[in-house]
Amino acid sequence: MEQDLFSEFPDTTKEDWLRQATADLKGKGDAQGLGSRLWDTIPMQPLYALEDLVNPVKQRRFHAPSEFPGMPPRLWTNVVTVLPSDTNAEVLAALENGAEGLVLPLHGTEDLQEILAGVMPQYISIYLLPLGNPVSALQLFQDWVESTGVDGSSLHGGMLWSPADQVFDQQQDIGLGVEILEELLELTEGYPNFKAFCIKTSRYTESGAHPLDALTFGLGELVEILDRVSCAPGIVFEKLFLETAVGEQHFGEVGRQLAFRQLVQNLALLYNVELEEQELLLFCQTAHWSQSVLDAHTNTIRQTYQALSAVLGGANVLWVRPLEEEQASTQERRIARNVSAILKEEAYLDKVQDPAAGSYFLENLVADLVQETQTALTLLEQEGGWWKACKAGTLHNLVKTQRAKIQGELLDKTKVKVGANAYAAPATLSYNKSLPPFEEAAHELKPTRAAYLVESLTLDAQ
Repeated sequence: MEQDLFSEFPDTTKEDWLRQATADLKGKGDAQGLGSRLWDTIPMQPLYALEDLVNPVKQRRFHAPSEFPGMPPRLWTNVVTVLPSDTNAEVLAALENGAEGLVLPLHGTEDLQEILAGVMPQYISIYLLPLGNPVSALQLFQDWVESTGVDGSSLHGGMLWSPADQVFDQQQDIGLGVEILEELLELTEGYPNFKAFCIKTSRYTESGAHPLDALTFGLGELVEILDRVSCAPGIVFEKLFLETAVGEQHFGEVGRQLAFRQLVQNLALLYNVELEEQELLLFCQTAHWSQSVLDAHTNTIRQTYQALSAVLGGANVLWVRPLEEEQASTQERRIARNVSAILKEEAYLDKVQDPAAGSYFLENLVADLVQETQTALTLLEQEGGWWKACKAGTLHNLVKTQRAKIQGELLDKTKVKVGANAYAAPATLSYNKSLPPFEEAAHELKPTRAAYLVESLTLDAQ
C-alpha cells in the first residue's frame, strides 16, 4: 500500500521561509537584506523557491551515452600534461595510474616516437598545445598517429589553440588566425572526433578579467571567426570545443560553465545551426589566477573544489594543474592527477547524469548569467565587435583594470585570501623566495595571480 509521507507537512511559500529566517535573526535585520552580488554583478537572493524558476527544471546531458555497457551515466576525461622533462616511462606510468588523456605541448620538432612509445591513442584523449606553428604541431602529431596504424575515427582530443592566439601572442591580424584555422579544419577532416580549435576563455580569466567578460570576449571571438571563415558555420561548430579556467567562486563557476554551453547553443541558432548539449565539448582547467605561491597546501584545496565546480558545471575534460607545473614534484603532480579519482570514487559524481539538476538557485543563476552575457555581447557587437575592441585596446584595458582592482583589494586587505593576505602559511610552504617581475606588452594578456602584489611584498620581506 502506498502511503503519502508528506501530507503531515504544511504548504509553505517563499514568504513563509523569509518570515522564519527574519525571526531567526532575532532582531539583527530582515532576511531580505541577506542577498548578495556574484562578482559584484549578478544579484543573488537569500533563498530561492519553486516560484522563482524562470525556466522549467531539466536534467542536462553533457555527453552521449557510452557505447560500452556498464559505464556510469556521467563521464569526464582526466588529462595530465606531458612536460619537456618527462620520460616515456613517466608518461606511461601516468596513464596507468589515473590519467585518461594527455595535454601535449609541441613546438613541432619533438620525437613523438620516443615520447609516446607504447601509448595507444585509440583509448585516450590527446590535446595538442602548440608552442609555435599550430599546423606544424598538428602535422607532427598526425605523422605519429599514422605510424601507430590507428584509424582516424578512433582519435579523440583537439587543438588547445584559438585564432586569437595569433593576436595576443604574435601581435598579428585575426585574419591570419582564421587562415590558419581553415588549414587546421582541412587537416582534421579525417578525424571526426578530433577538434580543430577551441574558444579559449582562460586567456581572459587567467589575466584577471571579470568572469562574465571572459564569456563575452570568448563569444565575441567566435562571432568574428564565423563572420570571416570561408566554410559553413556548421563545420565551425562541429570542430570547436569550449575551454575555460574554473575559479574559486564555487556556485558562480558551476553556473558559468553551464551558461557557457547554453550561450554557444544560442549563438549557433543565429547561424541556423542546431546543437544538442552533448554535442559541445567543455574543457576545464583549474585556475592559476586564484592560487598563490605563498601556500602549497591551500592550493591543493583550491584545486579540488575548482575541479568539483568543473564537473558539476558539465566538464567533459578536466585538467587539474599544479601551480608551478614545470617545477612541481612527483607528489604534487600525483595529487593533482588523483583529484578526478576522488570525485569519482569517493564523491560518486559519475553516478548521476547531472548532479546539480533541480537546484532552484542554480537554475535562476544560469538564466541570469546567460541574460547578462547576451546583453554584454550585443553591446560589444554594436560597438564594432571583438576585433575592433582588440585593435583599439578597449578589451585589454577592461581586463587590466579589473586585474588591478582585485590585486589592489587583496593588497589592502579589503578582500581576504586565506593563505596569502590572511592566516599566512609558514615561509617553508612558499614555492618561491623571490618572484620574477611581471612583464606584459601592450598587445598581450599575460596570466598572473590575484595575490601577485601580496606575494611580491611578502617574499621581498623574508
